[in-house]
Amino acid sequence: MKIVSLCSALLCLLISCSTDSDFNASENKISTIIKSKENLPNPENTANPFDFKGESYYDELTLYWQKNEYPNSIEEMTQQIRFLSLQLKGTSTNKSIIPFTDEIVESIMADPDQSMILIVQNSALSTASKISLINFLQSLIEKRELEFSITYSYIVNYEDTVTSDSSFSEDDKETILTVTSISRYSLYSAAERKDRDWDKSGANKNSKPFFETNQVAVICVIAMLSMLN
Repeated sequence: MKIVSLCSALLCLLISCSTDSDFNASENKISTIIKSKENLPNPENTANPFDFKGESYYDELTLYWQKNEYPNSIEEMTQQIRFLSLQLKGTSTNKSIIPFTDEIVESIMADPDQSMILIVQNSALSTASKISLINFLQSLIEKRELEFSITYSYIVNYEDTVTSDSSFSEDDKETILTVTSISRYSLYSAAERKDRDWDKSGANKNSKPFFETNQVAVICVIAMLSMLN
């Protein structure tokens, strides 16, 4: 009888310890998320005269997500880009917006670096501006999985460089600074969405998302390049 009682006591202790451990792990994860939200910098950069274009992009994206699920397939990604391209025609002087298809999205997803280079090379930017923008976007693609605070600092520093560079024409500056503005707000929106998804699903979400970290944001930025030419 004493042996049974002892075993029962040990079992209760183990269960209690396990529960406390799970609770503490969950509590620590929640604290990390809250801290992450608190450290998320404001996406705006008032030093960029075309910051309002990125803000308009963010507003339209937020509106889209209020009525639609976050894209989890190529088809849903295509629908989102189509919506944004139609809503943001006013940010572009390009009269013929390319109709986005699943194939275009697939090509960007398969090789974002090469897709971006082809779009920029075919733009009306000067040679120096093309090289500068390509270098910026290549670094952005590489940094896409980093925390938003890091990519934000990178983008803002680049914007300062472009703004003060007298070798760029005003038209080229507008195009480049519009791209950087949209990049900032797109990555910020992705960071916000990541926090909201964790809040809703917690640690019980086992299904792997179709797109990798910030891949949706990067695909959108590259797709938006076509309408800025």
